Amino acid sequence: MADARDDDARASADASLPVVRILDGRALVYDADDAVTLRVERRLVGAMVGALPGYRSQDVAKGLPLELCAEEAALCAERGWARLTGERDGSTEAFEAHRTRVDGDVRVASTSNAAQEQAKAKAKAKRQSRGWGGGGGGNKKAKAKPAAANVVGWQKAMSGTSYVSLPLQSCGDGDAARTGWTFPSTRAEKERYAVFKDLHDKAFYLTSGTKFGSDFLAYPGDPILFHAHYTVRIVSWDRVMHPLMISASTRMSNAARKNFVVAAVRAADESDQNFEVHYFTLEADVDLSSNRGY
Repeated sequence: MADARDDDARASADASLPVVRILDGRALVYDADDAVTLRVERRLVGAMVGALPGYRSQDVAKGLPLELCAEEAALCAERGWARLTGERDGSTEAFEAHRTRVDGDVRVASTSNAAQEQAKAKAKAKRQSRGWGGGGGGNKKAKAKPAAANVVGWQKAMSGTSYVSLPLQSCGDGDAARTGWTFPSTRAEKERYAVFKDLHDKAFYLTSGTKFGSDFLAYPGDPILFHAHYTVRIVSWDRVMHPLMISASTRMSNAARKNFVVAAVRAADESDQNFEVHYFTLEADVDLSSNRGY
């Protein structure tokens, strides 16, 4: 009886966790509440990749689903922050129930011509009431959004050495056949995950740093409220870095009012699960690099 109660409690706890669906190797969050929970409580930002029907230009803003980077999804799986599932929309019980309800509504509506005409008139009135961009054509006042909570300021610089341990098993082991999730598996993936995990534990918010030629951007608080303080480039300990690459990356970061950080990673032992991360923060010498002083 005790084992049955434990199983029920575990199943109930799993049901309350945010759901991350693994589709073709991508970690996607479709529920808005789950996306808010991961951002507010777990400091996982991700990126919106869905289209918003109300916008004529689909590149102006993005909506659900939220796509987590591989490191964010692996951290969720390792620490039990979310439930990874390989089920597609069409195979879930919720989708089946929704489809049955919609099919039933369609059949009921098709039995009455009056109902069909009423539905067409309602749809036409809705289209005519819309303004440009689908935002609505009336003069209704927009509801005031609650003010964002203040984020605690960043207090210390990124420097020194950290020791990071990765799980002995891949985050997808046990569910790999069902989800297809295998990150991290290669040495390069483990090094990236070790740096991401360590910086996340240092209370940084992390996003992709591709637009600044780096691996990650490190924020002292929520990216909505703060600019990134660092661009982080991950390198293996035995890799040779060309001086021109260091100079170019440092100048690019400095031009964007950020500091360039090299995260050098090496294995701490023979297990290939424990890593040692050394951080080197580089700053451009603005007095010597330009006569304009910036």
